[in-house]
Amino acid sequence: MSPQIKTILYTTALSPYTRPVLRFTVELAKQHDAKIVLLHVVEPLSSSVRFLMDNYLSPDKVEELHREATGGILEKFHRRLETFCAEELGSTLEQTQVISEIRVVSGVPHEAILREADRCNADLITMGTHAGSNALGNAVLGSTTRRITLSSRRPVLIVPFVQDPDNEWPSQRRI
Repeated sequence: MSPQIKTILYTTALSPYTRPVLRFTVELAKQHDAKIVLLHVVEPLSSSVRFLMDNYLSPDKVEELHREATGGILEKFHRRLETFCAEELGSTLEQTQVISEIRVVSGVPHEAILREADRCNADLITMGTHAGSNALGNAVLGSTTRRITLSSRRPVLIVPFVQDPDNEWPSQRRI
């Protein structure tokens, strides 16, 4: 008996490798009649940036900047992902049958991905990696990918970036 895949959490770091991973995930979703929840995680400000802000700006200004930056950045990424989906799928998000939701959240990437997988009750997490495309990549997966594969209670499908000029998968176009 094959596993039931009804919800796929597709994670993206908005790298050049995003397009081929989405194409793969969409085809997989179609084969299983599954829905895709598209997720992008925005990392919080580093402690050194927060330290500088706290020491050189008033508390009210720090709070104002943080609120404006966080809300604005999340909304900007959401719009970029909607445009990306429209380009890749040839239809708007409302018209597509495969993407059920776009989520842009703030947090530590591996923690946010696992939390969102629980939230949407994902049957599978798909993510890309460019490991293997250089000497360092041959030694280790990306840190987020590695942490997800070690911590997830759900299956994780890692789609590698293939640097082969005869292969149609690689896309260097940024989203």
